[in-house]
Amino acid sequence: EAIIQMLRRECDAGRVSWRMPCQVLGVDKGPGHFSIATDGEPIEAAQVVMATGGMAIPQLGATDFALKLARQFGLKVVEPRPALVPLTFDAEQWKPFGALSGVSLEVSVSCGQGKRKTVFLEDLLFTHRGLSGPAILQISSYWNPGEAIALDLAPGQDLAQALLAAKPGNRQQLDTALAAIWPKRLAEQWLATAPGQPGAMRMADISDKTLRALAQRIHGWSLVPSGTAGYRKAEVMRGGVDTRGLDQKTMQARAVPGLYFIGEAVDVTGWLGGYNFQWAWASGVACGRALRAA
Repeated sequence: EAIIQMLRRECDAGRVSWRMPCQVLGVDKGPGHFSIATDGEPIEAAQVVMATGGMAIPQLGATDFALKLARQFGLKVVEPRPALVPLTFDAEQWKPFGALSGVSLEVSVSCGQGKRKTVFLEDLLFTHRGLSGPAILQISSYWNPGEAIALDLAPGQDLAQALLAAKPGNRQQLDTALAAIWPKRLAEQWLATAPGQPGAMRMADISDKTLRALAQRIHGWSLVPSGTAGYRKAEVMRGGVDTRGLDQKTMQARAVPGLYFIGEAVDVTGWLGGYNFQWAWASGVACGRALRAA
């Protein structure tokens, strides 16, 4: 509320004319001006700025209006998708891990190959339907449907060496040993799904080959998400109005003088940590300065 009131004060100082409530039904361009059809009186303007955001969190009123308008005026739109969003998995595939909902730990997550490979070291959170937490939200902006993601569930450790070094004469059960570095629920469930279910075996009785295979699986868990949690859970929209169709200094559409696109409607997506807010403010400032100079 404090931010909203601050923005209102700034708008009042700039002599902004408010029309609320007011639904915009369409925008057309005539000679030297735009005609905006509304559910009230029509509006004519020399410039139009599209600051209507993307499609993330539709329950707050988000729509694809800006993208429809861009296409109407012949601008290229990069395919929009949910971003900074949890990843989901086939219900049957995820059944063994659904019981881990609420468990979190630091992981290294990656997707893509070669120059396209992207890696994040962040916290991961198990959910009933799949994976969330900062690590997954970050990688979701780079993940494409059908691709696998790779998880290192013990980053920065040589787990095989640690397990082999702890093996001689160790009467401790394997799940207890793993619980020293993992949440206990994860250690128990992970070993319950491992070949041979070695969790209840004593460390000293497990073959070196089994311990190495277990460590390899923990460091390189590869799985293919079935999709995302969608725009309702996404923090931002990936894709949008192609930046190549906009002037980088003013945000004006190169092919449509007087038409501007700012914020999330544009194909610019940031990491977690306020970068998307920063883009919204920065693109708005660039556009505002250009309008003031016009």
